[in-house]
Amino acid sequence: MLKSLTTHTRFVIAFIAVMFAVRLFHITDPPIEVAHNWRQTTSMMVARNFHQLDANILYPTIDETGENRGVVGMEFPAIPYAIHLVSIPFGYDHWYGRLIVLALVTLGSWYFFLLMRMFVEEKTAAWATLLYTASSLIHLGRKVMPDPAALSLVMVALYYGFCYLKEGKTWRLVAYFLFALLGTLIKIPFGLYLALLAIPFFSSTTPVFRKALFAGSSIVVLMVVWWWYFRWNMHLAEEFGQWYNSGKPLSAGATELIEHWGAVLERFYFSAYHSFVWGIVSLAGFAFLLYKRSQVAVLSSAILLPLIILYMMKSGSLFSHHGYYALILVPWLAVCGALFLEKINARIAVTILVVGFIESVANQQHDFFIKPASFHKLQLKSIANDVSKSEDLVALVSNANPNEFYFLNRKGWLVEPGQCNAPHLQDLTNRGCRFLFVPRERLPIDIPYSVAFDYEHYVVYQLK
Repeated sequence: MLKSLTTHTRFVIAFIAVMFAVRLFHITDPPIEVAHNWRQTTSMMVARNFHQLDANILYPTIDETGENRGVVGMEFPAIPYAIHLVSIPFGYDHWYGRLIVLALVTLGSWYFFLLMRMFVEEKTAAWATLLYTASSLIHLGRKVMPDPAALSLVMVALYYGFCYLKEGKTWRLVAYFLFALLGTLIKIPFGLYLALLAIPFFSSTTPVFRKALFAGSSIVVLMVVWWWYFRWNMHLAEEFGQWYNSGKPLSAGATELIEHWGAVLERFYFSAYHSFVWGIVSLAGFAFLLYKRSQVAVLSSAILLPLIILYMMKSGSLFSHHGYYALILVPWLAVCGALFLEKINARIAVTILVVGFIESVANQQHDFFIKPASFHKLQLKSIANDVSKSEDLVALVSNANPNEFYFLNRKGWLVEPGQCNAPHLQDLTNRGCRFLFVPRERLPIDIPYSVAFDYEHYVVYQLK
């Protein structure tokens, strides 16, 4: 079968397969690597609570909410729920989520190639896929986060949407509907790429009946996504009192972007690829393609850029502070970069691809390893089991990062170091908190309670 495929298609299949295999390295590691461990921890808390407490997907639950139930408004928890489903026959483990996300990202890379192949030469589609696959997705593609999964599902939906509008067939419409719904529910901003389907939708060659069915399906997707994010999440926030991030006012977000303009620019020229070479070439390519009035680049950018800017404004300082927010730029930059590379000398283009790939891998390889100083966090589960019962409420001294709290597998509170005073700790005691866990590196802290247990990396105070 492979012999019947073109050289570029075989290259893409091999490259995607190799990238999948590479990202299996240390796939079973716990979420204590440096980058984005807090974001993974939240997803894993929700997954574990689906498995241990309540399997109702409408009520995602986190741990660090004290005596409250912990239900929180968030992205549609499809990935945590998938972890729960896998855990039913095999028992819960954190690495299932890594493998699930990696499988989806691999699928998305292939469909990105199929999508590109519909509009550009196969060589250019292969180059774009290389840029896309070896972008920040090298490390993000193995993290238990909603963003890479949502992007990948939207790429699949985009492909089937184009296929249906051009060629029909009901099964393609169903595929578009399911992947678009799931992708946008998991992370709504990545749905902006579906706006590209306006191109074939408004084509005079697309039958009216086909347009009507597609429009109806898309409206249902929008209605369900709107209900989840702007009705149900608001209800959960009001009912259970947990914070829900619905974005910032556009004016406030724009002001924050201007204040952090340097970091914002870095998302474009570095963070998306983790490569200065590819980032700069893609931006230069965008400018060149506009100058040359490339139809693909001009039309796609005219649709996508206003939506991306709107997303940036809603995110505000989060876009400049968190590198993974640049993931939304990857497909657009990959298209611009590949279209530019096809215009220059082939040897130079290949050199740019190779050098950029080496740089991208070098800048992300550290995330496949865990620093030895972080492994002590894994002791928290056994420590918690030694000193408390599973139903005991506990507190942990931390700077708002729930990563360590996840390993306690208890309900309770995160306490800022400055809150370790008698009034605040007495309030926690009155609310049912029994133990306070303090990482040794955060000592000395003047805690007005006696030490109950003293471990190598943690000191436990008994509050009640």
